[in-house]
Amino acid sequence: MTPRPATVAAQGWAAAALLAVLVVAGSVSFHAVFTPLGVTVLAAAVAVLGVAVTQGAAAVPPARWAVAAAVGVAALAQLAKPPTMNVEGGTWLLPAGVVAALLGTAAAAVLLLPAVAGRLRRRTVVAGAALAALAGAGLLVVRGSPRPLIDVWAILQGATLAAAHGGNPYDMTFTGVPPGQVDDCFNYLPATFLVPVASRLLLGDVRYAQLLVLVAGVAALLWWAGRSARGSVAPALAVLAGVLPGVLYDVQQAWNETVLFGGLVGAGVALAARRPAWAVAGLALALATKQHTVLLLPLWALWPAFGTRRTVIAGGLAGAVVLPWLLADPSRFWHCTVGFFLDLPARPDSLSLWRLLPGPLGPVTLLTGVGVAYLLVLRTVPRTPGGLLVASGLLLAVFALLNKQSFLNQWLMAAQLVVAGLALVATDVPAHVRSEPGPRSPTGPEASALRADQ
Repeated sequence: MTPRPATVAAQGWAAAALLAVLVVAGSVSFHAVFTPLGVTVLAAAVAVLGVAVTQGAAAVPPARWAVAAAVGVAALAQLAKPPTMNVEGGTWLLPAGVVAALLGTAAAAVLLLPAVAGRLRRRTVVAGAALAALAGAGLLVVRGSPRPLIDVWAILQGATLAAAHGGNPYDMTFTGVPPGQVDDCFNYLPATFLVPVASRLLLGDVRYAQLLVLVAGVAALLWWAGRSARGSVAPALAVLAGVLPGVLYDVQQAWNETVLFGGLVGAGVALAARRPAWAVAGLALALATKQHTVLLLPLWALWPAFGTRRTVIAGGLAGAVVLPWLLADPSRFWHCTVGFFLDLPARPDSLSLWRLLPGPLGPVTLLTGVGVAYLLVLRTVPRTPGGLLVASGLLLAVFALLNKQSFLNQWLMAAQLVVAGLALVATDVPAHVRSEPGPRSPTGPEASALRADQ
């Protein structure tokens, strides 16, 4: 079947969206501090992503050439900026982890070859090898980076150990924090230190558990992508979500976006597989891990496949995780998880536009930008699981661009959600099938026709 013009155009915009998020992931890997050029690149990439989504990028998968280009950019970025800085006592295992990640990226390229993409058994073997390479890369990087020079790892190591022994991490002052960084507050929600308790006690490091959640998210995405039509780009996109530039740095520095990724992507896959209870659990995990996930609640509530009732349940489960720590010391909990960020002055090394805006325009611009992003995704994104993740990624990208404090981990999370969403889109709609952006998914005869065409 010859692609219709509208489908070709939507595929082009999907390609633009994919390459835009690769620019985001690649650029934040290089711009460790604020520069006008770096933020200009990010702003342009977010603008391209926003326009692409309004033009149907969340309705059809990107073309094969675009996925191949994205895989190539990811490999080049990993080579050019490996995570060898900001650690003390690094060993040869660290560069070995980078090599393993490159092998996983190469496997994503192999999944695009017709001889592999068209054969289920070959596709399954290569996808399994890619997942093993990702897991191995993470393990090697953790083992080869015994001491990250960042407060996040130090406070999480101490908080998890304290929680395991009945202490309250929100009342602690932490040791081993590099000079000038935060040592008197645990700034994240309780799931951040509860998830890695076993990892900390048995293996001595919280990062093993975080890596496990990340790999589980990629595995779920690959499992569902494996069910897609012959020749689909979905498996390659699923691997790409796990090997984007900066993912190894996320793992190395113990940022909790690894857990956010596993929770949100797992929820998206569960919705695609019609397992809403698992989707609720995934969103609840994300909500109990990091504060700004609450930004996504209205979006998930308005998505028919998830809905208000499940959103309330997920919020209630997350609240049940948070409540004991809130009740233990309400003022301290509020100060560390909310007040700390509200009172924090704009940092000169933030990868965002906030510090360029005069005085009160910062909060106003942030609220306006997020509101506009909500209007765009609710008016134009198809109500599919893939569309939900793409929309979530766009919202977080806009938030990161306009927020007071944004760094590689926040930007990478937005990029990963878009790539994962496009992987789910590729499992739903073959490249030659037209899918109009709009407020609903195909149902009834439309859905039957779509399944027949697949």
